[in-house]
Amino acid sequence: MRRSLPRFLAFFAVVVLSGAALILVLPHALGPDSTVATWVPPMLGAIFAASAFVAWKVRPVWKRD
Repeated sequence: MRRSLPRFLAFFAVVVLSGAALILVLPHALGPDSTVATWVPPMLGAIFAASAFVAWKVRPVWKRD
């Protein structure tokens, strides 16, 4: 994959948003009176993990002077 700052920022934003959504959804997904579908937390976790991996792969090369 080509390394670039815009791609990194896009995938990093997806990581942050999916992580925040997972944190907000998880308490409502636990318990017998759950109002969240059972597939939502694993799907958010998968999106988080995949986006984190891609963001790591496309991260720019930071030059140290």
